Amino acid sequence: MSERNRISEDWRRDVLFIVISIVTIIITIIILIKSGLATSRYEMPRYPFYLIESELIYLTQLILIGIRLSIIFNRGMGYKIETTELIKIAAAQTFTSLLIPGFYIGGEAVSIAYLTYKGLPTTRATEGVVLRYTIDTITLTSIILVLYLFNLVTVPIIALIVALILLIAYTVLFITIVNARLGGYIERIFRYISLRIKFVSNFILINQNETYGLKFTPLENLALFIISITQWFLSGLNVMLIFYAFGVHIGLTTGILISSSYVILTYVSVLPGSAGIGELANLYVLNSLGLGNYYLIYDVWFRAITYIVPLIILMPAFLSISRKLTMINTNHRSSR
Repeated sequence: MSERNRISEDWRRDVLFIVISIVTIIITIIILIKSGLATSRYEMPRYPFYLIESELIYLTQLILIGIRLSIIFNRGMGYKIETTELIKIAAAQTFTSLLIPGFYIGGEAVSIAYLTYKGLPTTRATEGVVLRYTIDTITLTSIILVLYLFNLVTVPIIALIVALILLIAYTVLFITIVNARLGGYIERIFRYISLRIKFVSNFILINQNETYGLKFTPLENLALFIISITQWFLSGLNVMLIFYAFGVHIGLTTGILISSSYVILTYVSVLPGSAGIGELANLYVLNSLGLGNYYLIYDVWFRAITYIVPLIILMPAFLSISRKLTMINTNHRSSR
């Protein structure tokens, strides 16, 4: 198969994923409404400017991800990568994650491959990306627990249980990263894969006697978590503004809970964009908060702002990175 045909096939697959996801979202909403589980109330936004602000806030979160990656790789590991480059990586990773079904992963593989292309050992790139993801999960689950313990807002019981499980699991993972054990595990896995799958070996770089673990000052550790907290607060603000667009005023705390609970409840996703399960999660959370009457209008615009529009806006970053990765594979094949 030629390179052009392979790229064409990849895009047909991606378009198919998007179509299936959108159809699944629509069908799920229709089923929920027809069954009487969800309200069919819909109205046009009264204040559409809030929706624009919400989209901008969503994109701002990608900048914060890039800044955290900069602290991890430039300060914790000692590599030199431009923060703007890492923001582009965050954008491409998010785009890919919206296309690929699974455990909220997929985009990470693109980030790791591109960081390898930039000269980082694949094991170290993986270690850094996993650390960022781990810090986010610990922060997210901790926010839900704080909201519950201080009775700041009614926390849905299922979201609370899942948050507890994830907090324990990712705290263990965080400890494993800090004490440098994870890097060794990743190296053994990559060595095993590269010996058996030649295509994957094109994107794997392993240095001998690599040093693992990260060295942060207390201030840098604090900065990582503060930036993560800020990101999830912005995520809550994003939700709050969607409601504001319809003249419904909810508090920032409620917005944070809705956003955090959605992420927690859709960690395991079968389809891209958490299609279907995301609609059920939103219905469950909104009903728990007495906001079920706004389910349809919220879910439609939530999907537009966090799924449909990002697929369009973030595509250039993904194409830029994917072209470079494709060139690596093409050059490798031509040299054989």
